[in-house]
Amino acid sequence: MEKLRKGTNTAKRLTRYFLITLLLLLSPVIMSDQCCAENAEVLPQGRSAIFIEGKFYLPVDERYGPDGDEEDVAQDFNANLDSSLFPLPPGGSFGRSVVSFEYDFTIIEVNYAYGITDKFSLGIKIPYWDVENKVEATLDTTNATIGKNPFVPGGFAPIGFPGTQPLTATDIQNLLVRNYGIDPIKSWSRSGISDIEGMLRYQYYKSENWRLAVTGGIRFPTGREDDPDSLVDYPFGTGAWAGLFRVHSDYIGTKNLMLSATLKYDLYLPDHKEMRIPDDVNQPLTRNKENVDRDIGDFFELEMSGTYEFLKGLSCFLVYKLGYKWRDDISGSMGYAYNVAESETNAKEHVYIVGLQYSTISSYLAKEFPIPMVGSIGYRNRFAGENVLKSEYIDILLTVYF
Repeated sequence: MEKLRKGTNTAKRLTRYFLITLLLLLSPVIMSDQCCAENAEVLPQGRSAIFIEGKFYLPVDERYGPDGDEEDVAQDFNANLDSSLFPLPPGGSFGRSVVSFEYDFTIIEVNYAYGITDKFSLGIKIPYWDVENKVEATLDTTNATIGKNPFVPGGFAPIGFPGTQPLTATDIQNLLVRNYGIDPIKSWSRSGISDIEGMLRYQYYKSENWRLAVTGGIRFPTGREDDPDSLVDYPFGTGAWAGLFRVHSDYIGTKNLMLSATLKYDLYLPDHKEMRIPDDVNQPLTRNKENVDRDIGDFFELEMSGTYEFLKGLSCFLVYKLGYKWRDDISGSMGYAYNVAESETNAKEHVYIVGLQYSTISSYLAKEFPIPMVGSIGYRNRFAGENVLKSEYIDILLTVYF
């Protein structure tokens, strides 16, 4: 079975190398999304556009678990602090940790696009993330059986022994740092550039009713990766190169209505990553740390959207996305439980976006407005999924053509 798995992985990697080479030759840079959804449009030759999009998240404190059920983001950090975590006698316990996370995300994406010809457009997307995790960590000692006692060897004794007091949250934090080499569990925030993308879009067919295009490109690993010594951080970069491929189709045969569909595929290249490898997927605390070989699972998405202009320049739109990420492949040389590290790295999501869009392009062409631009505001909701955050945000997009 091991030989079969290695052979399958080798074939998978060779296939990926072929596809990524094709994409690298085809697609050196990016065409950005428009109006919260992708479509088959390209810019006219010599025209440029600046897209500035803001994604303002509502606070996030829940996720969809491996069975699709809603659960607390910090669920795995609420545990009995017993002999499975610390060198205590069987049945001994310091109490139970009580931890909560609340993420706040703000993402600003700056895009530039340029029409090389009337069929080819290129551009670049630079995302900037601001992330905060508001952490509350306390200790419930109601059922504790072991406490601290400076007058006995080792500093710990059974609760009820003269001079023994229950541990505090600070005491537990110090023990975690000393025993596991992790950073203190407390509120955390970071900001910076995420993974930059570059693509080229080719519109290979256009008629009165249809527009068809393909997009290919690269995602560069420029964003901040996950810190293996922090349990409260949030990465805004994967650390791996990826090839991006999109197939777009627009139906424009109905007056004032555009229907679009896009198939997306993100193909990740294998890389090396320092990780902690736990013995149990629901127990994040571990001393096992290694620089492993990692192959991030590829990502597939189907996006469908409709835009209807009900007044001159004013439209409403609805977008639906179904995304699926395959499980990561992780291997190393120290004999840890790598299959545990792979668990729950697959993901699924169902997303909808609804909103309004206003365009001055028709007014600009009629010389009634000085600047061709498009603005939109939308509400996005990830309403179901597996192994992903349950999140929603307000999306604001401004596009200026010149």
